[in-house]
Amino acid sequence: MQLVTRLLLRLFAVGFFMLILVTLFTLFAARHDIADEVRSSQSIGQLITTLSELQGSDALNRQIAAIDALNRGERLRHFHVALLDESGRRLTQPAAEPPSVMPAMLNRFLASDATMSSYALSLQRSDGRSVTLVLEPNPQSESSEALTGALLQLALFAVLGLLLILAIAGTLRLALAPLSGILTGIARIEAGDYATRIAASGTRELNQIAQALNHLAAALTDQIAKQRELLHRLQDVQEEERRKLAHELHDEFGQLLTAIQVDASYLLKRSAGQSALEACAQAMYENSSSILSQLRGLLAQLRPYGLQGDEEHDIALEQALRDLVKQRQSRGAVELECRLNVNLDNIAIPQRLAVAIYRIAQEALTNVMRHAEASRVDIAVAVDASARALRLTVADDGKGMATDDPQPAGGLGLIGIRERVLANQGQLQWHAVQPHGVLLEAVFPLDMAMINEVAHVN
Repeated sequence: MQLVTRLLLRLFAVGFFMLILVTLFTLFAARHDIADEVRSSQSIGQLITTLSELQGSDALNRQIAAIDALNRGERLRHFHVALLDESGRRLTQPAAEPPSVMPAMLNRFLASDATMSSYALSLQRSDGRSVTLVLEPNPQSESSEALTGALLQLALFAVLGLLLILAIAGTLRLALAPLSGILTGIARIEAGDYATRIAASGTRELNQIAQALNHLAAALTDQIAKQRELLHRLQDVQEEERRKLAHELHDEFGQLLTAIQVDASYLLKRSAGQSALEACAQAMYENSSSILSQLRGLLAQLRPYGLQGDEEHDIALEQALRDLVKQRQSRGAVELECRLNVNLDNIAIPQRLAVAIYRIAQEALTNVMRHAEASRVDIAVAVDASARALRLTVADDGKGMATDDPQPAGGLGLIGIRERVLANQGQLQWHAVQPHGVLLEAVFPLDMAMINEVAHVN
């Protein structure tokens, strides 16, 4: 159903309900007015009976009391009955001033067109005395009745208006209630959660929006899956090229440098007593040893020991990280204290994830050594079984970063870190460390089957 149609139907229902209320109120008000008119007619009949008795010989006091009773009960509508004797003295009680429910100016305005003439009727009693019956106009009752009716109508309109506002507000709230689910879905998509779908609603327009967002989430999920697969392939190609390069360097340059060392050692033995030739052979030997040592360091970076496995073999991630720390400190960064803490709970980390963690730690440690001006760096890799995740943190006490953005742009190194985290469905953030320093945190989801298997074995 369309949103406009839904709103119009509900407003029509509310309007119809209010029409019924107004009709009932009008009917009850008319019933009350009819009852008042009937009572007034009965009172006029009683007045006529009393007037007929005035011409008889009964005591006058009884008729005076009857007329006062009619006046006091306000059963005579719109006029007041007064009885005067021959001298003009009022025998009945004067009309009491009713408490005005309206300002005097409004009362005068309502009764401005009313003719205020009094009507007098002279009656001759059987005892020879005469009395005068005076009908005095009393517009106050009519104006009070009009004002009371107006106030009741205003009160009714106010109540109906309030009910209408509440009904419209409730109708809009119910009609637009699915928007909260849509906004929640948009927030999840913005946060990167594309798996949860927005539920359908009874409103066609909102349902179309929900379906469009679900299609968008599905398309993003598909694109991200393709992007992850592409990143995996690129990283696999990189690792394969590094492995081939490491093998070629080891097989070609390693053997040549070893041969040069052997030749230099032979020359040292043969040039004993020949200082110039001996010095040249010694320099050749030392240079070849230095080049060979640097080659071993380069080979360790290209293909660290411990990450030589494949999909069917376990990866010695902890040993590879320890070799990385040892290698970095041996390359002139002895003033940087590097502490490593690895706790994998005997869980075999998949090769791709292990390589990604090693490369991220390698790049992070390189950045600390080059830019942080730090004296200490802490690297921790731990399995969080409750969160079903593997967490890598690299914290230093350096000068920190120039931005507070948890996702800084950075250079190629940070881009490479971000790509590896994305390829393994992880989350990456940087945090400021007090009083100074930076904390890199990467969290990767783990397959619960591995965790459950390890827990069962333990």
